[in-house]
Amino acid sequence: MFFHGTHKELTESIEAIGAGFAIYEHIPGNDSFVLISCNNLYEELLGKAKNEAFGLNLMSIFPRYVERPITESFRLCKTEQVALEGEIMIEYKGEERYWRSIISPILETINGEFRIIQTCVEITEKKILERKLSLSMKRFEAVVQSAYDGIITIDANQNVKLINNAARQIFGYSAEEIIGGPLVHFLPQKFREKHVGYVEGFKNSRVDSRPMQTRAAVRGIRKDGREIPIEVTISKIRVEDSMEMTAVIRDISEKNKLMEELLIASREDSLTNLFNRRHFTEILSSEILRFKRFEHECCLLMLDIDHFKQINDTFGHEAGDKALKELAKTLTQTVRETDFVGRWGGGRIHGSFAGNQTFSRSKGRREDKNQHRSHGNFDRRR
Repeated sequence: MFFHGTHKELTESIEAIGAGFAIYEHIPGNDSFVLISCNNLYEELLGKAKNEAFGLNLMSIFPRYVERPITESFRLCKTEQVALEGEIMIEYKGEERYWRSIISPILETINGEFRIIQTCVEITEKKILERKLSLSMKRFEAVVQSAYDGIITIDANQNVKLINNAARQIFGYSAEEIIGGPLVHFLPQKFREKHVGYVEGFKNSRVDSRPMQTRAAVRGIRKDGREIPIEVTISKIRVEDSMEMTAVIRDISEKNKLMEELLIASREDSLTNLFNRRHFTEILSSEILRFKRFEHECCLLMLDIDHFKQINDTFGHEAGDKALKELAKTLTQTVRETDFVGRWGGGRIHGSFAGNQTFSRSKGRREDKNQHRSHGNFDRRR
């Protein structure tokens, strides 16, 4: 039907088509394509009245940046005798508009004429949505990948779907090594079986997330086999008909190390590494109450270094410090395993000893050596 005929002859047929529709004819002399006919919907692509475009070639109809790819597609369609599909973008008054274009050849007639049918559907709204979605995904990826905490997403089968840079650094894996693999790769062997059940239970629970204030401290394992303490917050979302879960992970190795150092610093004397006065007093008070309760005797011993000021005045404070360290070392090596030694201050040693070295807290329970230690304390006088 479209082999021959003018626009007037084809109007009724092409206006019934529910998409932009045009017929181009090849001009052998200059190897160009001219517009023979189109419907009203195709005017949106032309950006002008169709009557103004009839008989014009592609270069006269479209801007150069649009005409060149269309001409190349038309020529390929003619040469290969195949249908081709692509996208066309034209800017109108500062706004970009997009069309999905399908071109199909009409085989050559006896007299050598060749025509191409072009069908166009506007997809501007779709492209805008795709662009917004792409921008949102880029923002999401930027946030996830730049996050300080590790982020890992798993599917309903507990296989890893996403892992960010921080999580890869925490566990020592590349994305290629872990994507698609099971989550339990990040857990020590002894925890894996139970953890699978925990995750399954959370997936089936009515709780959608566990907030930061209820973080669970667990153990993770790096690729090199080293175990690390981690904090984990988990949440779940439904994606279509499937459930996905995301874990926010923080390596707390440094935090734990700092807490341990602070705990030691709060209990120990920095010079001698013996218990300091505050912690020694806490232990002594607890021991006295315990001995009163079980009516056991308690012995308190306080030692002092004679003429300690002369050591400082004669040999200097460094020599005095060394003397205190040596005394502390001697005491800790001499007392029983169940005894405590502490520094009261200066060069004075203060100690208390349990009356029964193997005292048990209650009948029938195993002996608690930590409940009947002796305490020492010394003072440093200048």
